[in-house]
Formats: sequence, structure tokens, C-alpha cells
Amino acid sequence: MAILIGMRRDVLPSGEPAGDSTSRIPHIGRIQVLNGCGITGAAGAVSDFLRDRSFDVKNIGNADTWNYPFTMIVSRTADMTIARRVSEALSTDKLILLRDGGDVYDVTVILGPDFDGRIEE
Repeated sequence: MAILIGMRRDVLPSGEPAGDSTSRIPHIGRIQVLNGCGITGAAGAVSDFLRDRSFDVKNIGNADTWNYPFTMIVSRTADMTIARRVSEALSTDKLILLRDGGDVYDVTVILGPDFDGRIEE
């Protein structure tokens, strides 16, 4: 068992100032990103993009098929607030509600071949 006493949020354990790194700590939702297009590195690229915007990407992997024609956002909870925020970040209106009872993730992003244009700065 460990007890942490007196930790400052503005200083890293190394003693260096935290700077902008504290704003990059993911805190929005529990997000899963699945590659549905078969393009190598797609899920990793979109995950990095979302993490840079404070989304908490918990899992990346491959979808059940690589034949998804476009990127879509799947809300796994009845409250679609987080799904809408992901949808806005990825500039897509392909948003659906699909609950499977597991509720492990708030949102699943399934990438289609249009993913690259959605993460350009």
C-alpha cells in the first residue's frame, strides 16, 4: 500500500514544471478506436489526434471487417454527449446509438477510408 502526500499538480515527479503537459491528460470519456478500413496505422493516428484533444482513448484495434465505407461514431451509452464531442472533433455526422449491454466504452469510433482527411490540422 502506498500513500501519496503533498503532490503538486504543477510539478512533475522529476521536479520539473508541468507546463502544458497537464492539459494533455485525457479526461473525456472512454473511447475505443477501431480500424475499419485496413489502412495500416489508421487507429493509432486517430487515437493520437483524439488524445491531443483530451479524449481518453482506452483501446485501439481492428473492426470486425475492413469494409466500412466511411468513419462513424457509435455511442455506447444513452447519453450521447461524448459521442457528439467525438463527432465534432472528427467532423462527421455519421453518429449512431448502439448499446450492447457491456458499457465498457462510452464511444466506439470505426474508421473508414475517409479518416485521414478528418485528422488533418
